[in-house]
Amino acid sequence: MTTRNDTPEALELAAGATRVVFTRSGDRWEHAVRLADGSVWQSVEGPAGEASDPRWPASPPVVELSLVRIAAEPVLLGVGKAGRSHYSLSVSACQAEPDTLVFDLACRIQEPAVWLGSTYATAAGETCRLSADLGNAATATIRWAYTAGPAGLRLRTQGGPAEAGGRV
Repeated sequence: MTTRNDTPEALELAAGATRVVFTRSGDRWEHAVRLADGSVWQSVEGPAGEASDPRWPASPPVVELSLVRIAAEPVLLGVGKAGRSHYSLSVSACQAEPDTLVFDLACRIQEPAVWLGSTYATAAGETCRLSADLGNAATATIRWAYTAGPAGLRLRTQGGPAEAGGRV
């Protein structure tokens, strides 16, 4: 596993041949997941779906991002906010699967959510939506996790199904 922090405008974490590169875009961080087969999945930022409600963005808004070491392993930690909801993110190498990164996310909601999850797109127009299980709570902490690696992007936790145009 390698890490790189060349400038404050970019942070990278790799697990073997799979890597994620976060880059500054205005006041937020966006990211691209690069897989060994050459495919690149770019995070989709901004409002999601037909409702285009900024309280429920296509991907978690990451405003602050840090590269830290936990148990001697590099981990990316991020936080952000949309509407009245607060998001957190961690990205680390998967100990059980080589060349695989684990994305673990949570959102503390203060009102019923319309959508929570992570959305990616490729240059070829494929889209992958990794949906969190919203349950019925008006206030709760909703968590979802997924992996990125040789098997593509895969939801790890019980939640809504991953919807994809193309492979997931």
